Amino acid sequence: MTQALTLPPGPTESRFKQAMKMGTGIYGYLSECHQKFGDAFTLRFPGMDPLVWVASPEMARDFFNLKPEQIDQRQLMIPIDIGDNQTGFLNGKEHQDSRKVMIPPLVAKRLQDRAEVMHEITTKYINAMKPGQEYDMPRLIGDITLDIACFTLLGLKDGEKQQRYRDLMLRWIQASTNDMMFLLGNVFGAPRFRGMLNRAYLKKTAKGDFGHGKKGILPWSHSVELKAQLADMMRQEVREIRASGDTSRTDLISTLSRSTYDDGTPLPEERIISESMGMLVGGHETSAATGAWFMLWLLKRPDVLKKMRDEVLQCIAQEGKFDPLKIIELPYLNACLNESQRLTPSAVGTMRHLIVDCKIGSITLPAGTNVLAGAYLIHHRKDIWGDDVEEFRPERWLEGAKPGPFEFFPFGGGRRACIGSNQAKQQLRIIFAEFARRVEFSSKYSNNDVWPGQRQVSGQTEPEGGVPVTVVKVHPETVGYPQASLAQTA
Repeated sequence: MTQALTLPPGPTESRFKQAMKMGTGIYGYLSECHQKFGDAFTLRFPGMDPLVWVASPEMARDFFNLKPEQIDQRQLMIPIDIGDNQTGFLNGKEHQDSRKVMIPPLVAKRLQDRAEVMHEITTKYINAMKPGQEYDMPRLIGDITLDIACFTLLGLKDGEKQQRYRDLMLRWIQASTNDMMFLLGNVFGAPRFRGMLNRAYLKKTAKGDFGHGKKGILPWSHSVELKAQLADMMRQEVREIRASGDTSRTDLISTLSRSTYDDGTPLPEERIISESMGMLVGGHETSAATGAWFMLWLLKRPDVLKKMRDEVLQCIAQEGKFDPLKIIELPYLNACLNESQRLTPSAVGTMRHLIVDCKIGSITLPAGTNVLAGAYLIHHRKDIWGDDVEEFRPERWLEGAKPGPFEFFPFGGGRRACIGSNQAKQQLRIIFAEFARRVEFSSKYSNNDVWPGQRQVSGQTEPEGGVPVTVVKVHPETVGYPQASLAQTA
């Protein structure tokens, strides 16, 4: 039966050319294919099974309702090696059990406890800004969220240990997500390339060979060496936590170090390392890419930025201070972020690898097919969003019925929805509320229709060339505070 099934049509250009178009202009290429081939089309990349994109809510519903026994997520198109023991790559009961372990450190109460620290870290960066300074917005967001990741993962806000971790994390991410690594991932096929990197890492770890920080002959050797060094630091952390018996820490690594399987067996060290690295990459690169697109929209729409700032100032006037737990609930702020993620999602689609024939909408796809629910494409459908679908209009989120889970899904959906989505949204809301309140930026992208292209970084879509901004003015920490609070602060 499988042999008789045919895939939807798609472009006939070479696999390499298709991969390059996806890597350097993914929004336009997907739109072009959607317009030409309809709601289901097939792309083919080097070293990978066919990729069928589906672009209707009905197809997305069937996609997100696929059962665990129908898919194999080890085939995900993520070229960076975070270890195949990470939750996103697990299948069946193993995946379900893993989510039970991973979700507790990210539940609402833990997130609420971190909100103040997220604000402290954001404030530190803004206080260091001076008029005339230039920043690349995705890297600035990445720096802030990397500090937040250090606290989330390790409970570290400052000090020598935090700096060692932070430096090594950043160097590893940069070495693993550069253009050469992306090209190699496309040529070899992401799962195959990731597996090769992981085997090299395990070999180094087994030998205790953590290198000297120098780049090797092979283009991936530096990434492998840096991962081995970072993993060794994390491994020692796990052992110290377990030896101390301290149950007061609530950071991710401490929680995982104390977690067990149903039979009471502790999680293996490599499993904890994989989960920690997965959270690091997801929290850092996803937020950097999402924040970059969000800043672009705000630069182009000063009227939206003003409304967002006024809402933040009104909240401060009511609360007497910047209360991050109140700020993250502001409706217009949330609407602005949602609208940015609708129009320019950092994750353009969510993938499943089929291991049996499956029906998606009106078509049946054969085993061995990669299926992607096209978030970018569904987010741009006129029959869902209206004739003004291409307009950045946050008000649409405050009017009428909210979109359904198969119409808007920047963080995926179903059983495998991103477990870190709430943390990502919370930190971005706090960061951009403070940017709106305290910092005035200018950019070559301000108040015009000039847009950068797109590039892929660790499976995320970022603006090509970044988003350069210049600080025009920095307002004091107490801007917008009532007079009584100002006096008390003084």
